[in-house]
Amino acid sequence: MKLRKSEEPLLGRAVALILVLCVSGMRAETARYSVPEEAERGSFVANVAKDLGLTGEELLARQARLVLEGEKQYLELNQHTGDLVVREQMDREELCGQSEPCL
Repeated sequence: MKLRKSEEPLLGRAVALILVLCVSGMRAETARYSVPEEAERGSFVANVAKDLGLTGEELLARQARLVLEGEKQYLELNQHTGDLVVREQMDREELCGQSEPCL
């Protein structure tokens, strides 16, 4: 099938629209949670799957993971349930020193 010159820009726009629609389904989500300094190991923080409107299976299929800063992994994500739990107790002074606020 040979396209007329007037149809070529429309084809390009259609392809671009399809690409945008496909890529828009693949996006990164950012979530922030507060954790008390005294929280013990294994303490429940949040259900990430529920907060993002996903099931545990969808989290697993999307290969959800935590992006960490620093050497210690203070939190752990269960990809099957979506539960975010404390892996290691946090020390505010060790994390932030005297800076305010400590984020």
